[in-house]
Amino acid sequence: MKVLAWLAPVAFGLMAVRWARRRWAVIAVTGSSMTPTFHEGDRVLARQRPKAFAVGDVVVLETPGSGSPPVRRTVKRVVAIGGGTVPEEAAGLVAAGAVVPPRHLVVLGDNRTLSADSRHQGYFPADRVFGLVLRRLG
Repeated sequence: MKVLAWLAPVAFGLMAVRWARRRWAVIAVTGSSMTPTFHEGDRVLARQRPKAFAVGDVVVLETPGSGSPPVRRTVKRVVAIGGGTVPEEAAGLVAAGAVVPPRHLVVLGDNRTLSADSRHQGYFPADRVFGLVLRRLG
């Protein structure tokens, strides 16, 4: 009987941890593309697989990479969403004033001189967004 008394809270705790790990993730920022907002080594809390995005949101993108791991995660700021227009500051591979296709985003790093973003890679499919950054940790 005493075993059952502690088994239920432990099982509940394990289920809560599993649920939280599917909902949120801690991501380490690498590189300088998001300075001054985030710096190399900062850790951010992100809500995984958000349903919607807004201009100004900071997102974690999954991009195919070479090597290990095969998928890279990068942190960028959303500057246009599907149906919106590409701002002048994002002109490059995509033309300023162009309409962003549905289910796509235009993203930029806050440090424009050191960021590989939509200016170089074009539109990002919204389904490649791993998470929505909620806040910096610590």
